[in-house]
Amino acid sequence: MKTVIAQTGDFVRQVEIVPISAQPGTYQLQFSSQLTSARNPLEWQRNFGLVLQKSELHKLNELINAVL
Repeated sequence: MKTVIAQTGDFVRQVEIVPISAQPGTYQLQFSSQLTSARNPLEWQRNFGLVLQKSELHKLNELINAVL
């Protein structure tokens, strides 16, 4: 599952969470960005990625909810 979390002018940031089938209960969390004014405007740049267990995703969710 992926979603755009920020879009300002020609800059877009998205986040994606994908289950890792070889390791049940483990997920790849990937942040990427795209600059539509760049030389290759359709190219996404990988900014930051993590591999997290389901329990760690829940902790991240709790932190985000606490801040909001």
